[in-house]
Amino acid sequence: MASGLRQRHLASGGATSANGDTTEYGRLHDEEEKKPSLLGFRHWLFALAVIAIVYGGVVYCHQRLPDVKPAGDYSEFSEDRARGLLKQIVALGPRPSGSAALEKRAMPLLQRRLESAKEAAETVGKNRVEIDTQHPTGCFDLKFLSAFTLCYHNVTNKIARIGPAKGPAAHSLLLNCHIDTMPDTPGATDDAVSCTIMMDILDVLAREEKELQYDVVFLFNGAEENFLQGAHGFIEAHPWRHTIRAFINLEGTGSGGREILFQAGPGNSWLLQAYLDAAPHPYCSILAQEVFQSGIIPSDTDFRIFRDFGRVSGLDIAYTRNGWVYHTEFDTEERIDAGSIQRAGENVLAVVRKVLNEEDLSKPGKAAEQNKWVFYDVVGLFTVRYTVELGVVLNVGTSILTLFFTFLRIRKGTYGGGDLLVVFFRHILSLLAMAVVGGIIAVAINAMDLVMCWYSLPELIGGLYVLPMVLAGLYVHELFHAKQYMRNAEMAHFDSVMVLLAAALLWMTHAGLASAFFLLNYLLFAMLRDPILFVMGRVGVIRTVTPRSILAVQMLSLIPAMIFAAYAISQCVDFFVPVIGRLGMAVNPEAIMAPLGLVIAFTFVLFTNNLVYVSRPLKHGFRVTFLLFCGLLIALATTNLGVPYKYSEDAPRLRRLIALHSHRTVYSFEGQRESAENALFIQSFDYRSTSDLPAHSFLSGSPPSDCHNTKDEYCRLPYYTAIHELFPPSHSLWVAVPASPSIPHPIQTKLISRERVGNTKLLNMTFELDGGYDKMSLHVTALNGFELKSWSFTPLDIQQVDKRDTYFVFLTYGSETPPTRKFWFLLEQTGDSFPDVSKKASLELAVASHHAHGEFQNSETLRQLRSLIASRRQSTHFAVGWWKWGITLIAGVSEIVVKQF
Repeated sequence: MASGLRQRHLASGGATSANGDTTEYGRLHDEEEKKPSLLGFRHWLFALAVIAIVYGGVVYCHQRLPDVKPAGDYSEFSEDRARGLLKQIVALGPRPSGSAALEKRAMPLLQRRLESAKEAAETVGKNRVEIDTQHPTGCFDLKFLSAFTLCYHNVTNKIARIGPAKGPAAHSLLLNCHIDTMPDTPGATDDAVSCTIMMDILDVLAREEKELQYDVVFLFNGAEENFLQGAHGFIEAHPWRHTIRAFINLEGTGSGGREILFQAGPGNSWLLQAYLDAAPHPYCSILAQEVFQSGIIPSDTDFRIFRDFGRVSGLDIAYTRNGWVYHTEFDTEERIDAGSIQRAGENVLAVVRKVLNEEDLSKPGKAAEQNKWVFYDVVGLFTVRYTVELGVVLNVGTSILTLFFTFLRIRKGTYGGGDLLVVFFRHILSLLAMAVVGGIIAVAINAMDLVMCWYSLPELIGGLYVLPMVLAGLYVHELFHAKQYMRNAEMAHFDSVMVLLAAALLWMTHAGLASAFFLLNYLLFAMLRDPILFVMGRVGVIRTVTPRSILAVQMLSLIPAMIFAAYAISQCVDFFVPVIGRLGMAVNPEAIMAPLGLVIAFTFVLFTNNLVYVSRPLKHGFRVTFLLFCGLLIALATTNLGVPYKYSEDAPRLRRLIALHSHRTVYSFEGQRESAENALFIQSFDYRSTSDLPAHSFLSGSPPSDCHNTKDEYCRLPYYTAIHELFPPSHSLWVAVPASPSIPHPIQTKLISRERVGNTKLLNMTFELDGGYDKMSLHVTALNGFELKSWSFTPLDIQQVDKRDTYFVFLTYGSETPPTRKFWFLLEQTGDSFPDVSKKASLELAVASHHAHGEFQNSETLRQLRSLIASRRQSTHFAVGWWKWGITLIAGVSEIVVKQF
């Protein structure tokens, strides 16, 4: 760190330093000489300009895409070919599992393309292509958003396998996508584009002039949106599963942009290394993997199924940009940028070729092996990777070196240990001031009904949270600078930040977080500042270390750190802001944005607070910044700038709603019908919930559902799946409507037997279920002292699925309707005596059926609601509050029958 550097007059051996101190640390008496060298408002503007330029460059690199390759050359991937197939698939419309669009149109389309690839391989004669259609049936438990059980019957998977012409290889690589969609979305990025990428890779491999060393299995699964059922059916039941040694899963949670490798493993680090070595357009980070696997993201992929059920290692790659259109009607082909498909295809094909040409695929798998790599890309230009062990050495070594140089300065008398403690106290006060300001802003935003005002324009987060918190943090240092003198204050404050980073780096390393590389980069590049100043003095570039030279060199040395920070901020905002639109009531969005703004602001203050101590009073800058913030707050409160939902064809930023036109029938224990009602069951996916929906009889006028009279956690409401913790019944609407939806297959639940097991406290109940449609759900609620002990769906592990009042089962079927469903429950009485179960209910069973596609999906009521939303969201400027019509809708018809037994 060039100890004592700034105590030297570099040219003449004089005694001035940047702080105006002599080599004996006395104060400089020539105030007129000192003042002109201090930093002023324009110098801070220069620093901000450097940061803005770096951020702009990072955003440019983040959005840069390769040129599209023409369709005629089959030696390489072509977006033109893939996009042609994508247009055909998306033109089929929404493709939920079990729908005609999927089973009768999309799957035959894939079959024709696979047969074409098979013919091409036969013409070349080096490799073979096999095609299979699978209709698996099974059940499994899943913890996602809540704990629930899934059972599927005859869902459809289309599968191809390419390998050497002599016959199946002993080892294979799996590529997976899903061709099905959520209801009401064409699913271009989620996930048809991945399937077209896989299809073009198959076309390229089929025309290879050399024999492949291993097999490659292409799984076009037809039931991912049914909560990963297609992948489960393949990895549990298909005969080709036994040769799978690794997999690449392709997904999408946005629309276009750059696809990111966001998780890898477990074990088999050679697969990750293959990506890092081969991908021509890398975009990956161990930080993204640790964030995703922490569970804070309300999403999951087939990666989980292959990892947990197949015990196979793999790569999880997904599009994440423009997440506002994910699972909406706007996930269309034209929104995928030109070059976006090309870069993903080139990356995946390069990794596949790398794997096929190496011996690692044939080695025994190491799924239990822990992560071995620290890896990340630098704005998509290249990747950095090193082993976790080397990372520990770098982290600890750099931290110890930082602490050692700081100790030398204290020992030399550059500043005292007490001075450093004072500086740490200032940092704490600065952080507290920023946190208080952020908290006040968050409270004010809630009080002014501006929650999610940044949702349609994420850049507002900078002005709303980051700017005032930076102002507060620097103002604390300005006050100390004005009122308290400290010897070599600038150096003490800069070095204190290095010590804080070193301490945080050691803690993250001890916690086993590979993402500690982020702090390592901050620390390494910040350490370059003083050596650069020293060298510049030695070679005569500068004569004296002045505040201006400190500013210039500090900005220069921190440019790499700025790049990392800007890259992380850009990715974070791109991904997390749209996600908040589907987080439900789990957390107030301002409680996410305020801490995020605090992290950004505190990072800025940490790396600039030292400059306050070599600056003239910054009162003018503080006043200007505060006025800018006040102007922004006024604009948010009085104009459409603060409206969270905006509609445009190019960039829809809309509220997500589910509307189910429902018929609910409730029966008593005696079998008498207690109620029968028709209603719209309305759920909003974001924190603003249903409380501020636009005024209309379809969307308002009904109080929140009252669940006090039922033990059912789902409040006897026809939830599509187990999402009641994110979207609780109390924040939904049950809006009575006069018209009844058309129910072609009414639900019929029949108790077949009810038997006590010997003299135990166990009761076995067997049921028969007829009717319903391809998406059904059961709410199983034990009553009057009974608890669920076991059932026929899966080997029930109460600890695994969490003990609860109501257990949720999601039933689906694909290519054909199953026969009458039969299932049983085993209940255990927890009381002292076994009751007379013929006189008192032991179980409440609610059965819901959902028409999410086909001719019965839309009732006349739903058609009116769809038309209303489609017209009014385009005219939100007509009247005050019409911005609330900025809605995108998933809708269908449902029936729920509630009975006690």
